[in-house]
Amino acid sequence: MKLQAAGRSRWLVYQKIVIVFIVLLIPLVVMNIGVNYKGLAFVKDEISESAVAGASFYSKQLDNELYFIRNQQLLFMNNRDLQKLSFVGGTIENFEEVQLIDQVKDSLLTLQSSSDYVVDAGVYIKSVGKMISMMNGVENTPNDTFRMISTLMETTPKPSFYRLGDRMLFIESENNSGIMSYIEISKSKLLAALNQIAALYQKSAVLLGEGKRGSILSTTKDTDVIPTVLSLVEEQSERNANKPIIQKINGTSYFITHSQVSSLNLSLVMYVNQNELTSKLSQFTTWFYAIFAITITVLLLYSFSIHFMIHKPLSKLTKAFQMIETDNLNLSIESKRKDEFHYLFNSFNRMAYRLKRSIEENYEQKIALQHSELKQLQSQINPHFLYNSFFNIYMMCKTGDSDTAAELSQKLGSYYQYITRSGSDEVPLFKEYRHALDYCEIQCIRFSNRIRYEYAEMTDPIQSVLVPRLIIQPIVENVFEHAFEDGTMQGIVYLCVDYREQGIRVTVEDNGKSLTDEKLEQLRTKLANSAEQKEKTGMTNVNVRLQLKYGAGSGVFVSRSQHGGLQVDLIINFTKET
Repeated sequence: MKLQAAGRSRWLVYQKIVIVFIVLLIPLVVMNIGVNYKGLAFVKDEISESAVAGASFYSKQLDNELYFIRNQQLLFMNNRDLQKLSFVGGTIENFEEVQLIDQVKDSLLTLQSSSDYVVDAGVYIKSVGKMISMMNGVENTPNDTFRMISTLMETTPKPSFYRLGDRMLFIESENNSGIMSYIEISKSKLLAALNQIAALYQKSAVLLGEGKRGSILSTTKDTDVIPTVLSLVEEQSERNANKPIIQKINGTSYFITHSQVSSLNLSLVMYVNQNELTSKLSQFTTWFYAIFAITITVLLLYSFSIHFMIHKPLSKLTKAFQMIETDNLNLSIESKRKDEFHYLFNSFNRMAYRLKRSIEENYEQKIALQHSELKQLQSQINPHFLYNSFFNIYMMCKTGDSDTAAELSQKLGSYYQYITRSGSDEVPLFKEYRHALDYCEIQCIRFSNRIRYEYAEMTDPIQSVLVPRLIIQPIVENVFEHAFEDGTMQGIVYLCVDYREQGIRVTVEDNGKSLTDEKLEQLRTKLANSAEQKEKTGMTNVNVRLQLKYGAGSGVFVSRSQHGGLQVDLIINFTKET
């Protein structure tokens, strides 16, 4: 089978690229320069408007929130329970007075909960001589809070809010000062709101202030430029102008925008280092030309020349690879071109031939490779209880229990004879089963009969079936290591073998109490991914060996035993053996 390639063109690839670049790039560059300068001017205006809009949006949000708090305070002053307590307080029974006070406290709680900016709310009621607040509860007057409010109320003219140190308060009075209500605004919440605005730009600062009173609250500790900024804002406010200001202060050019927070009679001012707003624009020009040149080069060259120079031969090569994917290796590509694709076509032909040979050789080596992996996995089994067994024999001899020592020595010798002998990789099932029972006998002697085992005799039809060596004992070993690690008394291990669905199932169960659903799920996951693990435990080792020999339908499967512990099933499905 031969695929015909296109003939050689009289134009070289390099010549085609140069011609396309010269013809199309120059007019596009001229157009790009004009658009770039117009775009820069537009972006500068957009950045300025965005900064003003952002600051104005947050300031309006803050102003609306503070107006809401003031309105809630005025509504509270007209509260029916508060008014009643103010007029009849001191003339009614104590029980009714206490009821009214509790209802006023509930109204204060509603007032405090109305906004995150409210840190405390309280009211002084002259008729009962008490101060009620959410922070201090009900107190008799005069007290510190009463004296503070009385002092602040003497301020003239009445300000939009009152300041005492770092505290900011809204205070209202009624009935000839028979009722005085106050709300303390959280300075930390206000500062957080200002920081949210300042987060719009890295090199920016936001403050609440006014020319005469200076800065009330600011997000920066650098106060050198604040007086100048406030002075500029005040001058512009007097001219009823609300445009942003660009002014150099102490050698640095600042972009200044402001808006009125009428609820506090203050200005919210944001000033940003001008370089932060314009530096990216200057970088944009450089990068724009660089990226534009690269883009034009790549897009134009490939758009107008790829079809003739690359697309056709590449499509032919792609079709050839698609045919290889359908296992058709008897093909080659004939090329009359003398460019780079000529080398690729010849390389493809050599690759197809070598791939065909390699597949044949690899197929022949597959069985040998599986056999090698089985030997490697089997060699990983290394019983680690040898030293403990010898120590048990030593202690039995010391205590005079020679019969048990002799029995343990005999079982241990039989055990090591079985695992160390060099013979066939496969053994009759009854020998493998007998070896696992010997291991159980050794462990029961070592655990002083605290743990015992029960097993079912094997039926005749399956005794002589050949199975891989050392597939049952690692599973039993896992039971003795993990099932009874909590010191369980009267532990029992159950073993049985049965023929099922043209295969064999070996079941190992225990009555341990330490198996949780989480551990069981982890063990299932570990077995499912056992082939990917670099270091394999006994159970995953057996699982990989069974799957390699008998296919994915065979292997090790775990579940919860009816006796309460772990149930491990070794499935050997002969119908899937390869």
